[in-house]
Amino acid sequence: MRIFPATRHRKHISFFVLLLALTLALGACSLPTDSPPTPTPLATPIPTTEPISVPPTATLTPEPTPTPEPLRVSLPDAWPQVERLTAALEDAGFVVVEDAGEASAVVRALPLSEVAGDVLARRVFAVVAPFTTVRDEITLAELQERWSGQAAAPLLVTEQAAGLATLFGAEPAQIISASDLLAQLDQQPDALGILPFDQLDPTFKVLAVDGVNPLDNQLAIETYPLALALMVDGPDAAEVVSHLQGVLPASNREPDRLTTLVMTGVTAMSRGTAARMEKKGYTYPAAVISDTLRAADITHVSNEVPFIDGCKVNNTYMNLVLCSDYPYWQTLEAIGTDIVGLSGNHVNDFGREGARESLAFYRSNDIPIYGSGLNEEEACAPLRWEHNGNTFAFIAALAWWPEEAWATDTEPGACNFYNNLDRILDDIRTLSEEVDIVSIELQYRETYKPYPTKDQVADFRMLRRAGADIVTGVQSHVPQAMEPYGEVDPGGSGIIAYGLGNLFFDQMEDWDTRTGLIARHTIVDGRLISTEILTTVLEDYAQPRWATPEERAGILRKIFKAAPKRDALPTEPTPSPAPPPPIQEETTPEPTQEAANESERTSAVPTPESGPTPINIHALAVEAPEPAGPHVGLPWPAPEDLPESHNWLARPTAPEHNQIPAATYAFGGTANGAYRIHHGADIANPVGTPLLAPASGVVVYAGPDDATHVYGPYPNFYGRLLLLQLDQAYRDQSVYTLYGHMQAFSVETGQRVDRGQQVGLTGMTGIAIGPHVHVEVRIGQPGYDQVYNPDLWLEPLPGLGTIAGQVVTSDGRVWHGARLHLYRFEESGSRLFRILDTYAEDPGLRPDFGYAENFVFANIPAGAYQLVLRLGDRTRRQNVQVEAGQTTTARFVVEPG
Repeated sequence: MRIFPATRHRKHISFFVLLLALTLALGACSLPTDSPPTPTPLATPIPTTEPISVPPTATLTPEPTPTPEPLRVSLPDAWPQVERLTAALEDAGFVVVEDAGEASAVVRALPLSEVAGDVLARRVFAVVAPFTTVRDEITLAELQERWSGQAAAPLLVTEQAAGLATLFGAEPAQIISASDLLAQLDQQPDALGILPFDQLDPTFKVLAVDGVNPLDNQLAIETYPLALALMVDGPDAAEVVSHLQGVLPASNREPDRLTTLVMTGVTAMSRGTAARMEKKGYTYPAAVISDTLRAADITHVSNEVPFIDGCKVNNTYMNLVLCSDYPYWQTLEAIGTDIVGLSGNHVNDFGREGARESLAFYRSNDIPIYGSGLNEEEACAPLRWEHNGNTFAFIAALAWWPEEAWATDTEPGACNFYNNLDRILDDIRTLSEEVDIVSIELQYRETYKPYPTKDQVADFRMLRRAGADIVTGVQSHVPQAMEPYGEVDPGGSGIIAYGLGNLFFDQMEDWDTRTGLIARHTIVDGRLISTEILTTVLEDYAQPRWATPEERAGILRKIFKAAPKRDALPTEPTPSPAPPPPIQEETTPEPTQEAANESERTSAVPTPESGPTPINIHALAVEAPEPAGPHVGLPWPAPEDLPESHNWLARPTAPEHNQIPAATYAFGGTANGAYRIHHGADIANPVGTPLLAPASGVVVYAGPDDATHVYGPYPNFYGRLLLLQLDQAYRDQSVYTLYGHMQAFSVETGQRVDRGQQVGLTGMTGIAIGPHVHVEVRIGQPGYDQVYNPDLWLEPLPGLGTIAGQVVTSDGRVWHGARLHLYRFEESGSRLFRILDTYAEDPGLRPDFGYAENFVFANIPAGAYQLVLRLGDRTRRQNVQVEAGQTTTARFVVEPG
């Protein structure tokens, strides 16, 4: 150590020498006191006598002042930027020594909780693991064992974190460079690391220590075990402090430079959520999670639906015209909402005037919004924000249909992503130079899967390359993968969240739709340093709660597994399940006209007498659902008294070819659990059979179902497909038809076609067994989740009719997977004609507007039939008369239990 020279003065004067010199001088000049009287002067001059020489006065020579001994200072061995302390001390003349016993001032690091008074600097350290880690915390005791090497699992300590030896009482067992930490953690799955707080980036997950997390924006830092203070003690401490103040930053975690930003998923306070709010209070959805969300410095909500004064609750499962009444804002206020993104495809559900009303509601209440506006310019404009010196720009856009939701030059709506892509990319590039954090959110195509599609990955990564720090998918009703980036990655720290799932929405029908993610981002000094994943589970159609540890682990593992590779776009597995059993026709003597005893068979599905036997064809699934058995779902719409018939679509093939879909894999079915839930009807014919337009319209797309044109659950599901937008609308909504698995096209994108015009050839491209055409009807928008049963739209064949019906509870909830047997009465008795399950549980399946069905027996020869429903030990029967060219309705009301 060095000590700054302290000046110590002593004066040395020899009075004896001075006195002696004066005495000698006086003695040489004086006469004796007894000398004779003065003589009479003579006339002759007297010669001048020689003067006596007097010695000079002696000059004082002081003793030399000794060189002061410099102050000696010791420094902690491992402290971030310790070299700056050394340089400052040496420049001031101090000596830096290793042995604290030799120093008159000792600079030491102590736990912040043990220090009182002023300190030179504070340093906070974080325990980290790779981002894809399920574990959330560690105890200080376990950390001590890992530090010393006594635990089986290692602890990797960066050089700048080695100063924690003060806390743990020994040097760490493993010290590595900060640049190697992430790679080493990835290679050692059970390892944890420690590094300074200011060296965090989103590729690391920060673990709480004894329940305290340094990312907490309300943290009392002295309660955090890994917070150290640099202080000075010893006799010369004050002098050392005066020279070291300001040499180091006061802290590597300044609370007044820290911002937490919470981003949430889908909010649509309508339907079942609205019903619960009306019954249990307007803040009911927020009751459990509000404290955590409100604690964020910026709380974001993506609200898909408009605020409409007096919005009436329509709690039916397939109600897709959504709104929220004004008082519902109280839930968003309860969670501390600061900003609202309005990129949802339901923002114009109540028309342009409804959109204007909703925008006026936000503005009259001083609620900052972005993503929608009174025109396209306003909708696409970024929202700027500032907190604690950190600056932000928020952008939101709609990358999906319907077109009616898009803003125009003069009409309100959401900012359309593709129409404004160049502008959005330019804005991101410009804003990335002007603000610290650029955040963009997209309302993308919904897939109900944790993995993003190839086009989703490509588009989201494109936004990051343009300069976005945070890219968020707000469309997904299920949690999707996340993709963190570190400081060393091109573009620096950032993250892509492909989909956050639901926040406030009533989708209770599936575990995945009940689960949700909340991304809590931490920004320090203008840099994203961490993203925490909070996990929720929806209860009672309205109220999310925090996931249990077991639930949370399952949610995290699923999204981590779904993350796309960095060096390639993701692909999905395509297993090849075995085809279902062959069709067999069976006759039974029962039931009679008065009663029927249902058969125990589960797969006898004869074909109608009036048509050729179709080949057993099935579009394969990515993953076959586990048969859930009959179960009750959400409220279902009630049928209209006189449903409007709309069988005006021509069959896709001419009469000389097969025109009847396979009954073994009907719309909404799974072929006894073998395949994914069917979204259409399959009509089998040899390869090359001509395909005809079902009605006049425009070709929206004719081409391969590739990564840029995904109309199924994933690319190449339909192979070559044809999507038509028909001229004739239905209830003021566009009608689309899709043909999948085609061999070739006779038309091209953008071309007009007439009813009956050849548009292509039957094939077996994509995921298919055997040649056939897959037919779908989509209404409102051409998404995979907007499908309606095509058997209710195709023209009936001569002599054939249809049965459309419901199986529901008395309070209007739908039965999924309930098995129905259809018996045909003949002169010789009765025979089992067909077996069918009610629609499987799939949010993408839409019941007809008029029939509100959850089962359809199509292409049934005219005649007398009996429907037999058995649920457990309960049996229900209903006789029906099928008329040629007509649709007959049926309804069963059965209570659960």
